Amino acid sequence: MKKIIWSDLAFLSFSDIANYLTKTYSIDEAIRFDEKVEQLIDQIQNFEKLCPIYKPRPVLRKCSINKHSSLLYRIDSNTIQIISFFDNRGIHPF
Repeated sequence: MKKIIWSDLAFLSFSDIANYLTKTYSIDEAIRFDEKVEQLIDQIQNFEKLCPIYKPRPVLRKCSINKHSSLLYRIDSNTIQIISFFDNRGIHPF
């Protein structure tokens, strides 16, 4: 099983989404988001090619967390690197 590593951008973008959910909706919504992310990362760790290749950047894979949020990750030789989280409705660098 490969080690999961979060990039600085992944930490920042995850925090931004969780903070937005807390302020706009509730802490419970942010907790549900966190639980979905944890579950998804566990699945990725067990099945590294779980999510499809991200066509604009084929070295990355994109997973939908929910209809508004996605996660990008990269598979390396010994690790799986979480690259970023983003809102599907907005403009993002990927």
